[in-house]
Amino acid sequence: MKTFFNQKNGLAFLLGMLITYFGSAQSILTADRNPGAVAVPGAVFVGSTALQDAIAAAVDDDIIHVIRSSSSYGAITIDKRLNIFGIGLFPDTDGSSRSYVTTVEIADPAASGTRISGMYISSSLALGGIAGTLSNLLIENSVITRIQHAGAITGLNNVVVRNNILGSGIGNSTEETIDFLQGYVSNIAIVNNIIYGTTAESYGTATYGSVTTDLSTIENNIFIHTDAEANGWFAFNRLTNSTVKNNIFYGIGPRGKTALSNNSFENNLSFHSKPTQGFLTTGGNTSVNNITGQDPLFVNVSFGTGVPSLSTFDPALDTGSPALGSGTNGTDMGVYGGPIPFNLEGTLIPTIQVLDVPSMVIEGNDLNVHIQAKGN
Repeated sequence: MKTFFNQKNGLAFLLGMLITYFGSAQSILTADRNPGAVAVPGAVFVGSTALQDAIAAAVDDDIIHVIRSSSSYGAITIDKRLNIFGIGLFPDTDGSSRSYVTTVEIADPAASGTRISGMYISSSLALGGIAGTLSNLLIENSVITRIQHAGAITGLNNVVVRNNILGSGIGNSTEETIDFLQGYVSNIAIVNNIIYGTTAESYGTATYGSVTTDLSTIENNIFIHTDAEANGWFAFNRLTNSTVKNNIFYGIGPRGKTALSNNSFENNLSFHSKPTQGFLTTGGNTSVNNITGQDPLFVNVSFGTGVPSLSTFDPALDTGSPALGSGTNGTDMGVYGGPIPFNLEGTLIPTIQVLDVPSMVIEGNDLNVHIQAKGN
């Protein structure tokens, strides 16, 4: 069995490498499509095409802040190495709007090294519209309906997908929530995500697409569906040569619809999965310290195909959960275990939580403003 980066601390190494790499940004640009936003040439871009205009004006390693808005910034294509930061998953602020886009395509190998954080992608994030190798991507802190392979790409490596809510709201669809693990892929880390697998087929389709190359790690995620005991949902389509550990499968089975071979399943928990959908020990798969048939006792998570409300959703493990301390090296299973635990706020940039401004000020008097902010 091969492991991620063939070294014990491969995941931590990759995360550290990406964070270091992204630390060399040059300029900060802003996209703001809210009514009344004022354009600043070369710095602030406004209107319905504000985000794509900012991308066009940016150069490699620039940061683009996407101001939250009740309206979507539409479909965007990224063709250079950029850092795109939205407001986050569920930020603790006095507003409910998000940094919405419909689709994102990281199209060009020249976009290798791109980081996307804090976005709400209502349709899909597509990787690789142009032939070549796309690498060193960090996708985090976002709500994304689907991550998919764009077709033309010939190589994909060194990709981290972490701290996202994936598949939420996709409904019953034949499309897979994550469908980029196909063709030539290597060094893929899918960690600390909430993943909703959905399908219209009677025996489930995959949360993952095909994996035909080595070295993927799938760690500390929560897979959720409507109830595998009743419907037989599968978490994977075809998964090979990968390490799957510290995950919780909740209403969806840790099996493959078409193929599951040469994978290591370690310290996972499966609940409401058909007996025939337990952890495989055939086909080169191994099963070590996995738990089946025990309720993980989440604070507030329901079976289903999407988060009903982020304001009440709580994937933490309650007192008495069999997943507490049952992961590898004594860590917790699920999204609050591992080296970088899940953060429901999911924001990297300072956010204003409270802004109180007097409606009237007498001329000559001071303007007293109360601002409460939070930064990471």
